[in-house]
Amino acid sequence: MRKAIYIFVTLFMFSSCSNDVSNNVGENKSVSSNLKTAVITTYTLGDVNVKWSAFKHMSKAIVGGEFKEIIITDFKDSNDLYTAIEGLSFQLGVNSTKTGDTLRDYKIYTSFFGTMLNTKYISGNIISLNNDKTGRVLIKMNDVAKEVDFSWDIDQTHEFFLKTSIDVFNWDAKKSLNNLNDVCLEKHTGPDGVNMLWPNVDVIVIAKLNPLN
Repeated sequence: MRKAIYIFVTLFMFSSCSNDVSNNVGENKSVSSNLKTAVITTYTLGDVNVKWSAFKHMSKAIVGGEFKEIIITDFKDSNDLYTAIEGLSFQLGVNSTKTGDTLRDYKIYTSFFGTMLNTKYISGNIISLNNDKTGRVLIKMNDVAKEVDFSWDIDQTHEFFLKTSIDVFNWDAKKSLNNLNDVCLEKHTGPDGVNMLWPNVDVIVIAKLNPLN
């Protein structure tokens, strides 16, 4: 198993309990010109980071974190980027999410993920990677599997970027979100006196693809 890709999914979480802090699959799978060179490059998977941004208050103040336990399987060493990534599977250990505040982390583990069904890991797989820099990923959480769209890019240093957004209500997590909001009530109440923890989570995955020429 290789550790690694940097999904999304918001694959997540949540809020400040301490000091403040879809597109169709393209049928043409030919690699775009910026991914082909005269020298054939074989992509192998290096370090992967998965970061999320959640939102509190009516102003959508950002609370960020990342997953430290990332398990990647089915990445295929290949000179074709699409072949390498399509079908890749991932697991994110929910108790490995870190926000920089141990008390907030504990409340996320226990009051949010801890109230979900069979969610020791957020898991899923990359369904498609399209040459218009879109794609589709399956995400499994709280015994619910949903497909979401993402955008992607790759830079000249072979860093692969994947971005997506999720609404946790689509994974039947309203009860879990409310539980987290209850234990973080004071910190989720803005200067206007309104208590708000948004269900939306932005996710960014950054994966280093180490080329072998």
